[in-house]
Amino acid sequence: MRKAFSLIEVIFVMVILGIVASLSSQIIVQVYDNYLSQRALYTTTTKTEMVANQIVNRLTFAIDNTRISKVVNNSGTPTGGTTKGTDWIPLNEIGVNPNFTTVEWIGYDNDSFAAGAAPYWSGVADYETATRNSFVSPGSNFSNVATIMDNLSDGEVDLTTANPAAIIFAQQANEYNTTLPYSPACMGLINPANTTCIAKVLKNDDTNLSLMDNRAVIVTERYKMAWSAYAIVPELNAKTKLHDLYLYYNYQPWNNETYKGNASKSLLMKNISVFKFTENGGVIQFKLCATEQISAEHNISSCKEKAIIK
Repeated sequence: MRKAFSLIEVIFVMVILGIVASLSSQIIVQVYDNYLSQRALYTTTTKTEMVANQIVNRLTFAIDNTRISKVVNNSGTPTGGTTKGTDWIPLNEIGVNPNFTTVEWIGYDNDSFAAGAAPYWSGVADYETATRNSFVSPGSNFSNVATIMDNLSDGEVDLTTANPAAIIFAQQANEYNTTLPYSPACMGLINPANTTCIAKVLKNDDTNLSLMDNRAVIVTERYKMAWSAYAIVPELNAKTKLHDLYLYYNYQPWNNETYKGNASKSLLMKNISVFKFTENGGVIQFKLCATEQISAEHNISSCKEKAIIK
């Protein structure tokens, strides 16, 4: 006589297998969901860290007192009037004001400064022999500076009359501390009628620079040279309702250029939900948050906070 499973035994086994299959599928779904969440978190965290480090690297070379913030509308265009506190403010006065959403500054030319064994522009001026129109900077090699600036700026700055570089001398009198109208050519520095906030310079020889425009310039012992200003601007993405963070560069405020009209533009990161910044005692702090969508109902966010000590 052959033995066989009874109907009850078969049903019992099928029920057990169904339970096991149901639990297994739930576990698989949960594991996969966790994998997607962890991957999104890792991706967002890594991108946010990289972008935050890029911002730190750029702001490290910002020239003192040129760091400002502007009020912009959703298209990134500056709005409002022209005086301090209306559409622009020095970064060290911003506090927690949410209306100012961009950071803009002039970065000194670290590329040609650090390109050689000795700096190609020394940062030291012989102010005792300086004239209204020129000064000597011992130990410099402005021919090499001109070549590097020309390459980096795609021909926009080469230390000639047509394409001058900028020079900012270290002096308290250059700091903006009044309610004078904002001038794009000054980037937060003072611009009285008889002097210049940012001097335009061209090369006479390897150690001598000419000061352009025949305006009074207070030559001090220390100076910084620059070929570009920079702006970090969050711009609203109509589709995601978040912001895309852009870096604007290669524009020259001393030639009355602005980032919206004359700069090159590079996307730093999409889906930015928070971009806040402040400056206190020369220390710049900012917070950057980004969001990664993993489903129609679920998002992953990552935030990074950095401080730049000048």
